[in-house]
Amino acid sequence: MIALHCDAPTPDTVKLIVALRAAALGHEQVSVDTAAYAHWEAPHRALAPQGQLPVLVDGDLAMPEAAFALQYIGEAYAPSLAPKDPWLWYEVQALNQQIDGALGPAVNLLGWTRETSIEERDAHRARLASIPHRQKPAGWHAVWADAEANEDQLANAREKVEGGLAQLEARLAAAEWLVGGAFSLADINAFALVRAVREVMPQSVAARPQLAAWLGRVEALAGALDAVAFAAPA
Repeated sequence: MIALHCDAPTPDTVKLIVALRAAALGHEQVSVDTAAYAHWEAPHRALAPQGQLPVLVDGDLAMPEAAFALQYIGEAYAPSLAPKDPWLWYEVQALNQQIDGALGPAVNLLGWTRETSIEERDAHRARLASIPHRQKPAGWHAVWADAEANEDQLANAREKVEGGLAQLEARLAAAEWLVGGAFSLADINAFALVRAVREVMPQSVAARPQLAAWLGRVEALAGALDAVAFAAPA
């Protein structure tokens, strides 16, 4: 039995939910109460030592890295989502990595900053600092995990998002789907992030007609989803 350990529908959770649906895989959804920091307690850390969410579990296999869990679903259960052509499969993986880097931390930073108060963010950072054996994040994640983001950093996050959206719009100018002319893991991965971008920068999505139309196509395939949530730093 496949289980998805998760809390709110953050982009990483949404991409796995949509992939599981596309693969017609029944699964159990195991709720992890992040408000109570349950993801930092021993039962969850046995699956994800650094409190990662979501975690895909297939039998004895635990996958706390959403990007690789997404690939696993495609390769193990939904070959139509993972192109057999080596070059197209490379394109899917490369695009996923690029879009995760351009949109992932940036949109979560913007969303979490919008949805929480300074006091709530300070309390969260203090709680994180008290967690034993926690590895501090590096790179962009450190911007919002260790200190309050300033206006320049928030502006830089918006620039990163705009760059990622522009890349997707260019790809969709000549095709309905992002890679190889067919719906794939690349569409599922980008959809989860663009859906979140639409919450914090709606005009940036609406201003790109190809992207907006593509988003509607993927939403029709994805089925009903709960409202967008943004991941707090871990």
